[in-house]
Amino acid sequence: MGIDGCSNIMCVDRLSVSVGSRIVLKDVSFSIDKENILFLLGPNGAGKTSLLRTLIGYPNYNIVSGRILFDGEDITFKSMEYRVSRGLAIAHQIPPKLTGVRVRDLLNSICRKTGCSANEIADDIEISYLLNREFGKGFSGGELKRIEIATIIAQKPKLAFIDEPDSGVDVDSIALIAKAIRKLVNSSTYRSIVVITHSAAIAKYIRPTHVCIMMSGSIKLCGDESLLDEVFSYGFKGMAR
Repeated sequence: MGIDGCSNIMCVDRLSVSVGSRIVLKDVSFSIDKENILFLLGPNGAGKTSLLRTLIGYPNYNIVSGRILFDGEDITFKSMEYRVSRGLAIAHQIPPKLTGVRVRDLLNSICRKTGCSANEIADDIEISYLLNREFGKGFSGGELKRIEIATIIAQKPKLAFIDEPDSGVDVDSIALIAKAIRKLVNSSTYRSIVVITHSAAIAKYIRPTHVCIMMSGSIKLCGDESLLDEVFSYGFKGMAR
């Protein structure tokens, strides 16, 4: 089925992207089904974060060719603000810090718009003890990532991108982050998640429905979760054979 007949939550067709004079993505095509968890794997520098930033609408990522459809709409040249309003969300590898804002106030400001409960979300992903603290002040990397996922749960997006949730955190934190991601998936019908990772350490705690392997700015291979076993057995270089 061509991209114009795409019935998935997102379809990307032959996408090439530049930043300045440098091509960072080359002829990328893939789709994301509704109610799916897609793992996007690849070594450092493969282009995973560039793809994420292009899909969410970072303005300095120039689309040279190709198209992006989201929930049946062509958003190729739509702004980041528009994409977020339509139901896209992102959790960054290094979450931004906010000065003077309590976690509770941050979640409540979102929940007033979406009808969620900050206390319920905090209980579900075990961050209640952080609610009255200033966002980011003295938090561990794992705590910051869980709070950012909490804000995404509060937004109730149709599709969320989570960048390197298992990077720079300990094993216990990865398990808690995975629990937060599962809550995000289960908190609404038709919600989909894209997890960007180079180590796939989080796969021990949450299994994807689909996996794509990215190298040198292109998607080389997509398949089911059995691709993870091949990555663990052969590494990315072995997958590129």
